[in-house]
Amino acid sequence: MLFLLFLFPPLVCPAQESGTLTGKISSRGKPLEGAMVYLHRSSANGFQGLADYKAGPTGPDGLFAVSPSRGRYFVIAHKSNRRAGLPIEAGDEYSYYGGNPVTLGGGDTINIGINCTPVLEVGEKFINGGTGIRGRVFLDGKPLDRARVTLYQDGETIFRGIGYASMLTDGTGEFSFNPEAGKYFVVARKRAGEEKMGPLGEGGVFGFAHENPIEVIEGRYTVISLNTSTKLLKVKEGAKDITSGGTLKAGGTVIAGVVRGRSGQPVPGVFTSAYRDPMMAQKPDFIAVTGPDGSYAIDLSDGGEYFIGARNTMGGPPEHGDLLGRYAGTEDHSVRVKTGEKLEGIDIVVDVVE
Repeated sequence: MLFLLFLFPPLVCPAQESGTLTGKISSRGKPLEGAMVYLHRSSANGFQGLADYKAGPTGPDGLFAVSPSRGRYFVIAHKSNRRAGLPIEAGDEYSYYGGNPVTLGGGDTINIGINCTPVLEVGEKFINGGTGIRGRVFLDGKPLDRARVTLYQDGETIFRGIGYASMLTDGTGEFSFNPEAGKYFVVARKRAGEEKMGPLGEGGVFGFAHENPIEVIEGRYTVISLNTSTKLLKVKEGAKDITSGGTLKAGGTVIAGVVRGRSGQPVPGVFTSAYRDPMMAQKPDFIAVTGPDGSYAIDLSDGGEYFIGARNTMGGPPEHGDLLGRYAGTEDHSVRVKTGEKLEGIDIVVDVVE
């Protein structure tokens, strides 16, 4: 069997039965009034186009509620200083929810907290003299040193993992990339304490460029800024757990296990995939990334039969040197899970492709 893992955002078909997403939008530690929440099924257009669902504007308490059909959504919050629905510009408040994507089944209720930050002015949007992306990363309006800025070519990895290119900011918060002309998503993170991998813990810093995807044009630099926010428990009070695969509802449908190498050591940073297609040759329906201990938890929209695999790279056929593996507990690599069940022990062994 030809085993091709193409990692793309999951395909979720609309259904009549809806779930409910509720939450609170804050900015600089206070509820944000007048903000809109937008739900997008796909990351293809960078969340710039028409949203699949929206809610708001929020009141003085910053609270919102929206009831979309079951599926997986990227959640964006935006407050314009002019009126709702206008393009984002300097002075607006913006947030890409750090626990994206959010998966809702029929009848589910998930509560989240979203922390917005002001969009900062960058001055000249383009600079001649080279091809690439330049910018600065800020925290609370001040330059952020040693933040890791990562470029992603698309939303296949839900903006997690090693990405296309990565670098650390300097003491002025500056970064610079020289990729070829094209479009790229730019994300900034800074971890707290000793954590090295996995979801950001409390005190971690996250930023997502509101212009994403950033277009790089031959012969000039595109200039951007990212004003990050700190992950605070009080912002996420009452929210659901965030994993490498997104926001999981309590009691959700989950396939979980550990990815190990041939010698038995846990393998972090590997993409695990659940397919409904037994050939595993099309787009995966759901993905998750292993944590520092090699563990993963794939959140599913419902139960059924899934085919499970793992690899450390994204898109296209596996190449020499890649890590690749499939669940070996059944001959066809399949598992069956009931809706609402957490199926654990679905361990995968990966090996180097020769």
